[in-house]
Amino acid sequence: MKLSEYRKNNKKTQQEMANLMGVSLIVYCSWEYGKRFPTKENMKKIIHCTNNEVQPNDFYEVTE
Repeated sequence: MKLSEYRKNNKKTQQEMANLMGVSLIVYCSWEYGKRFPTKENMKKIIHCTNNEVQPNDFYEVTE
């Protein structure tokens, strides 16, 4: 599941998600918009804060 999809399904703002994960709004938005990839440590936070619904593979486009 995409990070933005998780956030919208759970009726949270980007700021709320950033606060939950302990990162700045700019950092959070860069993940959601695909501008940057989370570090290993931040990926652990994302997985934990989303109850395992967002996984590392969700940050990559799969093309066939």
